[in-house]
Amino acid sequence: MIHASLRMKFAPDKFAAARDILLALVERTRVGPGCLGCEMYQDLRHRHVLLLEEWWETQADLDRHLRSDAYGRVILVMEMATEPPLIKFCEISQSAGLETVERARNCLVNQ
Repeated sequence: MIHASLRMKFAPDKFAAARDILLALVERTRVGPGCLGCEMYQDLRHRHVLLLEEWWETQADLDRHLRSDAYGRVILVMEMATEPPLIKFCEISQSAGLETVERARNCLVNQ
């Protein structure tokens, strides 16, 4: 699985336009082949910062997405940012959930 994240900061007068473009792309991305999830968040401490997160089944799925017209619009939004965006792609070979917390907390109780 590949996790892609994109953090961008915008001038106040560009923020709404950037948010609206990305919101329209989130729904389209979610139904794309190989997409496991796509979300957009607004930073609570820095009002004009957006974070776009995507999860892809394979590198080939991500590559196809990066070549798409939709991602071309993401690149246009990046150009609207007031500073260079922070982009990360992380390959995840294993993931766990609540069971990890329970296992760790149970070790505390049993000591």
